[in-house]
Amino acid sequence: MLGKTKIIEKIRTLGKTPWWRTIETILIGGAFIAVGINHFTDPDFFEAIVPRWFWSPSFANQVSGALEIGLGAALIPVWTRRYAAWGLLILLVLVYPANIDMLINEVDVMTNELGETVRVEDASGVFLRNLIRLPFQFVFALLVWRHARKPSNLSKES
Repeated sequence: MLGKTKIIEKIRTLGKTPWWRTIETILIGGAFIAVGINHFTDPDFFEAIVPRWFWSPSFANQVSGALEIGLGAALIPVWTRRYAAWGLLILLVLVYPANIDMLINEVDVMTNELGETVRVEDASGVFLRNLIRLPFQFVFALLVWRHARKPSNLSKES
């Protein structure tokens, strides 16, 4: 009997989720899904931005792409949203060193004469661009963090 009561209460809580939060998670989750798909449609680009110290750019690309797709999709339904948000926050922390590496090593991604996408270090004119992209990871993290909180905290926002 207690189990049914908890399920009913959970359903009531889910029904109180503001509509705009669902729209927001569709947009955020959709963005992660789109980028995740790009990991597989343009792997050379993503493998080129993996820091040289990481043992397998291909592995990093495939795992991060799959996680972005899966966690982005899991962010959309209310019942998996919190768990997906925590997973995305962890993922954002794990991939942040690539952004730092791009800044420190002045990394650019270019197409070589063979048509391959390659990593170019000490590229001119990329420092400012790579510096500007660093805070965007925090913006994404903040948007995701809003959905990692407990639902009781969310009801105050509606």
